[in-house]
Amino acid sequence: MQRKNDSVVINLNGLGLRIESAPRIIAQLPAVGEEVTLYTHLHVRENELTLFGFNLEEEMHLFSLLITVSGIGPKIALQILEVQDPGTFALAVLQGDVKSLTQAKGIGKKGAERIILELKDKVAKSDFAAEAEFPAQPDQFAAGSAVNDAANALVVLGYSAKEAETAIRSLAITGDDDVESILRKALRKLSKW
Repeated sequence: MQRKNDSVVINLNGLGLRIESAPRIIAQLPAVGEEVTLYTHLHVRENELTLFGFNLEEEMHLFSLLITVSGIGPKIALQILEVQDPGTFALAVLQGDVKSLTQAKGIGKKGAERIILELKDKVAKSDFAAEAEFPAQPDQFAAGSAVNDAANALVVLGYSAKEAETAIRSLAITGDDDVESILRKALRKLSKW
């Protein structure tokens, strides 16, 4: 495997495949020489076939969804994937958060509004929308609550109280979540920071 900033070349039984991706995704790939699994999207144009690769199936589905929006091509879709994971993107679209979407290079206010308009219904029905994390409410931190117990567990694991609270406030917490599921979500979030 050879790495570049925006692509990798992967050896597939002696055939080198050039796969384009976002730098964030490429940085997460295993070391050169190790086996790698990528989800791919073959983009077909009149005079070109391009493979785009993703670590997660949700990233591939988000990419496929983004390129259906008028004015959004593969390069801009990769810019969005560079700054947002599928859950964060779904949350931004469902909440109509134009500012969050304009963090990606090539997306202005009108482009963000178009994405929201064209994808809101599709994102709401998607798998990665189910993982979108809606912030915890302040009253969920009451003493003896599952949220409070999970925050205390994070502190015991070595995180500061502020880190624990910030991570938990950014999570999608439902009535079905217990201490263990909240703790799992928080640890997953903290591992990305």
